[in-house]
Amino acid sequence: MINIAADIESLLKQTLIAVISTVDKHGRPRSTPIWFNWEDGAAYMFTDRSTLKWRNLLIHPYACLCIDWRTPPYRSIIIDGTTEEVGRPVYDMVLIMAQRYYGNKEGSHFADQYKDSAKDTVIFRLIPDRIVNFPKK
Repeated sequence: MINIAADIESLLKQTLIAVISTVDKHGRPRSTPIWFNWEDGAAYMFTDRSTLKWRNLLIHPYACLCIDWRTPPYRSIIIDGTTEEVGRPVYDMVLIMAQRYYGNKEGSHFADQYKDSAKDTVIFRLIPDRIVNFPKK
C-alpha cells in the first residue's frame, strides 16, 4: 500500500462524482461516472454485474479513477491501481454512499432498491498503485 498524504485523504473524503476508466476486451479505454467511498486507503464502489465497466474489470483488473473539482480553483486527483471484488453487504455499502450523495431520507429510499439485489450487484475497490494530485502542492 502506498503512503497517502493527509491533505489528499481529506480531499478524497469529499462528496464528488468520480470518473472510472477501464480497458475493454479490444484494448480500448472506457470511462464512466461513478460514486465512490474512500476508506482504509482505497476507493470503494458498486455496480451491476452486467455493466461494461465490471465486465472490463473481470478481464483487466486495473482502473484509473479521476476525481475533479470543476470550479476554481480547479483541481484533480488521479488514482491508478488494481481492482478487486470485496465481500461486503451490498445494501450497507449502497446505503453509505446514497446517504452521502443524496442525504439521509432520499439516500435511504435509493438504497432500499438494493435490499434484494445482492447477487446482481458487486462491491469492488480500487487499491492505489499511484496517486497524482493536480495542481501539485
